[in-house]
Amino acid sequence: MQPAKVLYDTDMTLDVDDVGALAALHALADRGEAELLAVNYNEVHEDGVAAIDAINTWYGRTVPIGAFTGELASPDASRYLASLATFPHAATAATAPSALDVYRTVLAEQQDASVTIISVGFLNNLADLLRAEQSLTARKVRCLVVMGGLRDDGFNFVRHGLVGDSAFVIENWPTPLVVSDFGGGVRTGAVLADAPAANPVREAYFRWFRGAYRGRSSWDQVAVLSGVRGPSGLFEVVESGQGRLRNGYLWDLRPGWRMHVVPTRETDIYVRLIDDLMLTPPSGGAPGER
Repeated sequence: MQPAKVLYDTDMTLDVDDVGALAALHALADRGEAELLAVNYNEVHEDGVAAIDAINTWYGRTVPIGAFTGELASPDASRYLASLATFPHAATAATAPSALDVYRTVLAEQQDASVTIISVGFLNNLADLLRAEQSLTARKVRCLVVMGGLRDDGFNFVRHGLVGDSAFVIENWPTPLVVSDFGGGVRTGAVLADAPAANPVREAYFRWFRGAYRGRSSWDQVAVLSGVRGPSGLFEVVESGQGRLRNGYLWDLRPGWRMHVVPTRETDIYVRLIDDLMLTPPSGGAPGER
């Protein structure tokens, strides 16, 4: 089976599961299950791009990182990004291209219907892409996996006044779109206490818990799992019912077009699987060991 070609779109700032999800993606790439094409950042924190690049650098990958270039209402603060920006990295907010440019360049290089976009943050970058490059998106994207609540989501689909962008993407996205909202009770990351101190993923969880290692909800890691592996005995794809945004926008689930993934196994199965991915060291050895 060919690895899933993934473009990861993240709001890595307020919560820390975005970090765990990127770590899981790198581990899946090291196992030959995924190819990480690029990372786009949909928040505006000055250390976001550097932190993403620090994680990529730890795993021995150099991939394009794009940044949202618009404005957000009430941008979020972060407990950990400034710390991660002290780890080895090259990319910064000042040097990063726009997320739209990264989408354009990366998608144009891929085969038709080959790219899975996994969005675990806000849909502003995706709305920009759709408004500018709907034909390219329709041709190159196989599937869009979005982490957000199917009904009355209170964060990813509405924060920063972006509910209009969310409705626009859900209504007009030209390929299959899957909503993933499971993971609140899947608490992972405490095992990072056993990771090397030079691992920025460990540092992020330590800082997020203000000097401790505990388990945090894993919405974003679950979205990554479903995006890379598909149902694979872990998820069921629901193709009937209805989604709803807090602005009143409703949409229908349709087979093969608008779908919702739900878990099929016990919570501890997902905890063990995600913790194992997050704790897996880089396949080429940690920096300094390569």
